[in-house]
Amino acid sequence: MYESLAIVLAAAHFAAALSLLNGLLTVFGQAKIAATAIESIARQPEAADSIRGIMFVGLAMGETSGIYGLLIAIIMLFANPLVDIFVRMLG
Repeated sequence: MYESLAIVLAAAHFAAALSLLNGLLTVFGQAKIAATAIESIARQPEAADSIRGIMFVGLAMGETSGIYGLLIAIIMLFANPLVDIFVRMLG
């Protein structure tokens, strides 16, 4: 009975670790966006304002992805509804 609860909790922790991996990979994506924007500005300085605006939109979208990964990890660890349902089923 408790072995199956341990499996459910282990799966929740594994899912939380995977979602936190998203936050780690977000850093590499944001670095790529910034490096490409700097290279583009160096090639065409007259388009710097346009490139900078697009870069900030890309960085905001990348950061949002990392925040969603953190949110999912917190939910899986502390407020997982599936664990509550499983505990109620055990009685």
